[in-house]
Amino acid sequence: MKEEIILRKSARQRLEVKASDLEYLAFLEQQRLLSVQQFYQAYSALFNNRLKDYSFKNRLRKFEEYNLIRSNYYSNGFEGERFKYVTVGSKSIELLIENKFLDGSYNKSKIYKFNQKKNVLHYLATQKAVINILTKLNESLIIELNSKQVKYGLLYNENLFSISPAHLRYEEWIPEFRNLHRQNKGAFHSKVAKYMTQSNTSNLRSGKTMTIVKPDWIIKVEPRKKRKPVYLNIELDLSTEPIETLTEKVFKYAIVAENNPEEQHHLCIVIADNSFSNRSQFGTGIKRTQNIIKRFKEDKAVMQRIKESSLIVMVHPLSRIEEKIHQNLCKYS
Repeated sequence: MKEEIILRKSARQRLEVKASDLEYLAFLEQQRLLSVQQFYQAYSALFNNRLKDYSFKNRLRKFEEYNLIRSNYYSNGFEGERFKYVTVGSKSIELLIENKFLDGSYNKSKIYKFNQKKNVLHYLATQKAVINILTKLNESLIIELNSKQVKYGLLYNENLFSISPAHLRYEEWIPEFRNLHRQNKGAFHSKVAKYMTQSNTSNLRSGKTMTIVKPDWIIKVEPRKKRKPVYLNIELDLSTEPIETLTEKVFKYAIVAENNPEEQHHLCIVIADNSFSNRSQFGTGIKRTQNIIKRFKEDKAVMQRIKESSLIVMVHPLSRIEEKIHQNLCKYS
């Protein structure tokens, strides 16, 4: 990889792109869509860059002139959310392929869908949680709670990874003639009964692969010393969907955990709150958190499936999620 790449618009206009620039442009491609503030947070905390906020924004404007990034604006009324967000541009993809950050078979046309998300606010609230968690865990130590001994350290892109759910699918092979409702493990909720697993010694070849569940995002932790890899499955809640929907997801993630005993799966339900931005009107998220936890605890079937599958479930507001995840890693991983 070249230490420096020169892009030219004319004899007098040029832009120097450094190897370090490609690293965080690759991060932007990986995350698909970020607000400028989120991109700057990752740029500073994960890639150890020291540009001031205003200098970074000036750099982004220059990048946009050379098609390295594309930008758009989100606005929700006069007093609502309002921010600029960015995605990678076509020139970034060319450079990332040339410098082996992306495979040559990469579908370049898909980048034009990145800024066409149906629910931009939900997506960016998810990314806020993801970047907060990555920032908290990067260069941190996971410590045994009782002995205070260090279990392992974490470093982004070495044993701490951000993964799009498009690249890690939770799927299950479903034989065609299986009576899912009659032969499952006695699921309490009929809506998720069809997802319950069973031991089946028959060699039926006909069937199909079904998606069990699709997280909003995934963070993978690879502890050292032969510990199980940890998957932090992020589910962002804007307080708009019924709690019953979250209950169904617990059952689905329980299947994922049960099907992969060599891994440790966490279901991290993140409640959007006012920490998303200084114009947010989500509230504290505390009441919603309490209601979800109360509903889970009152549902014996939910608690039984959590216990059977060894799924680790947590529900916290956005402002607290990174600290609580760090505590859970110290406790369980």
